[in-house]
Amino acid sequence: MSTEFETVELDEANSTFREFITFFRDLIIILIIVILIRIFLVTPFRINWTSMEESYHEKEYILVDKLSYLNLPDTYGAKKTTNELQSFVYNILWKIPLRVGDPKRGDVVVITPHVDKTREYYIKRVIAIPGDTIRFENGQVYIKTPTASGFVQISEPYLSLSNSGHTYLSEAIQERQFLLGEWQYWVMGDNRQNSSDSRTCFKDCYNKEYTAHFIKRSDIIGHALINFWYLHIFKDGTWIVDTKNLGWTSPPRFLAHPRTASYPELWE
Repeated sequence: MSTEFETVELDEANSTFREFITFFRDLIIILIIVILIRIFLVTPFRINWTSMEESYHEKEYILVDKLSYLNLPDTYGAKKTTNELQSFVYNILWKIPLRVGDPKRGDVVVITPHVDKTREYYIKRVIAIPGDTIRFENGQVYIKTPTASGFVQISEPYLSLSNSGHTYLSEAIQERQFLLGEWQYWVMGDNRQNSSDSRTCFKDCYNKEYTAHFIKRSDIIGHALINFWYLHIFKDGTWIVDTKNLGWTSPPRFLAHPRTASYPELWE
């Protein structure tokens, strides 16, 4: 009799151990899938500044599409990360030849220009791409494409009335015209009067550590994809539900937001 009970107990122990191994295996697979999705497909962000008003608002959440800009292997600058697991994934998968696409004029992108440790990510709009020459005059933006004979003033319907015609450079900057080289992009916020962007080198154009107006292709994280806006639940700085102001600051726009723009005046 004792042998029979011991066999039953052993079978139950083995079954429990197998269930634990199966659970652990599935958990590892799920974690790997989540990591791959965040690295190569989509990443959530929350906007913490007003530089894209009135196109995007402070506190709202967006989902950023990385896949549209995915190019493997990395031909435009080494991918750098301090995360050991991400580095391991990069070293393996970055050798797979795959080309999806590059940022276009008018795309709203999330970037990391590496200029401020307290503000790692920025959301801006791509205005000029490699080979373009961009010029600023009387608050307007002019672009000369590589095959064009002259400059063309671009229309920017995504700018608010208070920002339209008010795109200025600092008086301390001597240049008013800039030629973009390979893998270089010029980006600006839609709130032109309150945006740290290519016009200011994102911080200080005379900072010894960072003096470029352009961002590198490898600094672009991805393209704004889905806009969830901001659901106000708690009172600021507390966990107390704000019953008086509970709700969306505005309805979610999902895909119906100004995440890209076209400039037909530049078409040839």
